[in-house]
Amino acid sequence: MRTKTSLPLATVQRLLTPGTSTGLSTPASASATPCAETTAGLLGALPARKNKQKQQSQRPPNTQDGTPKNGRDHGGQWATRAAKYALGIAGAGYVADNFFLSTTSLRDGKAGFSSNDRLEKACVKAESYHARYHSATEGERASHSRPFVPIRTCGSNQFATMSDYRAATKVHIGHLFDSQHARQSLLTNLACLKGERIRDECIAQYAPTHVPANPDLSRSPLYETKNKYSLTGVPNAQTGASGYTSRSITQPFINRGMQHFKQDSQSDRALSLKQCMELLERTLEGDDKLGKQAQHAAGQAILNFRQVYAADEHWGHPEKVIMKTLIANGLLSQEQTDRIDATLMFEDPSISVLKKNTSVAGPLLQHLETKFQSRRLQDRPEALADFMEMAKQKNMEGLPIVHFKLNAQGNGFEDCSGLGDSFTSANAVACINHARLMSGEPRLSKQDVGVVVACLNAVYDDASSVRHTLHEIARGCFVGAGYTTEDADVFYENVCKDAAQAFYAGRSMTRNA
Repeated sequence: MRTKTSLPLATVQRLLTPGTSTGLSTPASASATPCAETTAGLLGALPARKNKQKQQSQRPPNTQDGTPKNGRDHGGQWATRAAKYALGIAGAGYVADNFFLSTTSLRDGKAGFSSNDRLEKACVKAESYHARYHSATEGERASHSRPFVPIRTCGSNQFATMSDYRAATKVHIGHLFDSQHARQSLLTNLACLKGERIRDECIAQYAPTHVPANPDLSRSPLYETKNKYSLTGVPNAQTGASGYTSRSITQPFINRGMQHFKQDSQSDRALSLKQCMELLERTLEGDDKLGKQAQHAAGQAILNFRQVYAADEHWGHPEKVIMKTLIANGLLSQEQTDRIDATLMFEDPSISVLKKNTSVAGPLLQHLETKFQSRRLQDRPEALADFMEMAKQKNMEGLPIVHFKLNAQGNGFEDCSGLGDSFTSANAVACINHARLMSGEPRLSKQDVGVVVACLNAVYDDASSVRHTLHEIARGCFVGAGYTTEDADVFYENVCKDAAQAFYAGRSMTRNA
């Protein structure tokens, strides 16, 4: 019989409580002495200019810069210079493929900085460290409670590299909600969205402005229609990630035009809501919990259900109708939703460019590409119009090539989507709460919100360009459920602490085995 490592419900409850963590406290950063020594060594070379003039005056008359005029040492000089250039190129290549703040690489065998290869390898290690840590005895955990990690600057300053952070949190949150409670919570949400539990007395009590002719949305034509989320989470062989595309320097996706996106969204590889639900049902067969594959399929279903549930012919626009109903019934805060919306305002001059959740090089590259393509296509008006429609899509130029930014405090780094806090997640969870309201079910608890976060993170946590970070998803989901961004921050920080403890302690146990 297959067994799984499962975490108790109490662990999930502690995650949602401020100031708590299942792991022990992490150690302070190591001393910066090596950096100081390196700096001193570099600065020590600066005062040598006067000595250099003195040395030049003492050189023999038959030399120039210490080299005989007959050029016998020129070969040695060129060899040294060539070696320096070779080392420089090798160093640049290493940074491009192994940069500690990046989770992608230039030479990924795909489009460059577009593949999941580094993340997938990191997740394999994270899975083994997680399993080792949670199978350890209390004594082993105590002896490895403070694993040595000299510098932690990523993911709430709990991780040494961005790959460690992305892999460890993805694995941790996936296991955290691999439970019977999470499975039942998800099934209840989907049943309400589908219309299986809609009650006439609830509709009469809350008097929504939009009501579908048939609350059973599985009978709606939109249930089998592919929409803009149909490619979300779907493997992409060209980029090595998922979704429609990944941002690439060598292969700008805007060059394909809007028509290409529309055609790809209706292609055989794209999924309708009906197909998403069928896929989810298959992954849930034979398992009374919510495993990794089921979470991924559930995330796809939730995103596609948002489009169907909030259609004008069904329950109405997510912001103009559904959220207004929730606000009127005290299940959503306008102030909190405004906070989410405000994170999309990248033009705020008070925020440093390094802290903005948007690409630094992306807008420049897209501007140059737009000018080049505009000239190239000037004699083909239809192709130019199609290209410009894609190039002018909201926030496309801000999508990052390398996913990191300086955190708000300026003392570390965080993942970066280029899209701000997830209003998509807020809308999706608002639709769930609205469906529960019309079904006579209580609103989502914080534990229920965590389940949705895990499902959406399973879809979005890859190298795709159209994605959201774990922190952004958490903020969107908690606010959409009527809670606050502070609640989301507590959840996120505790996930980071617990994931880091399991990752680094598990790694320490593995190495010392």
